[in-house]
Amino acid sequence: MRKRMNLQLFEDGAGAGSAGQGSNTGNGNGGQGNAGGNGAYSFEQAEEIANARADRAEKSALKSYFQQQGMSEDEVSKALKDYKDKKAASQPNVSAIEQERDDARKELVQMKNEKILSGKGVKADDMDYIMFKVSKLVNDKTDFTKAAEQFLKENPKFTGQGTYRVSTGTQSGGAEGAENANDSINAAIRKAAGK
Repeated sequence: MRKRMNLQLFEDGAGAGSAGQGSNTGNGNGGQGNAGGNGAYSFEQAEEIANARADRAEKSALKSYFQQQGMSEDEVSKALKDYKDKKAASQPNVSAIEQERDDARKELVQMKNEKILSGKGVKADDMDYIMFKVSKLVNDKTDFTKAAEQFLKENPKFTGQGTYRVSTGTQSGGAEGAENANDSINAAIRKAAGK
């Protein structure tokens, strides 16, 4: 239950003043009833009202300060415009910052993926091609590491684990095969040189 204050107790004069106050009080209550009558403000509406009031208060305070400094109306307007421009210029460009963040994330992911591939023996010359092929295999169920393992299992020639002999073209396994291939190449060179 709302209590009403009897404003006549505070009135300076008698008679005519009370009638005027009574009508103002009625209008004031009516205005308050309308503001709250349609329900509460949404958060967005309340924020918009608060921002508008803050902007007006800021403008008023700056205008008052500039006028106290002896500035004319035109100078005050120019000073307020300059202040707004400087304030807007100092605001960060959110979209540019987000783009920079996204680019950095992509670069980090690429570096991690290159590290995974180089750890599996992929040569630097083949890195871009393998990266492209493996990224095609990545999906919701398969991450980059699993896709790389799958691709390199199907294409072991990119891992450097097996080498091919120059003379016969058959694959030999591991370091031992590489030594045999080198020995046969060296022997052929010596023979050709006559040593």
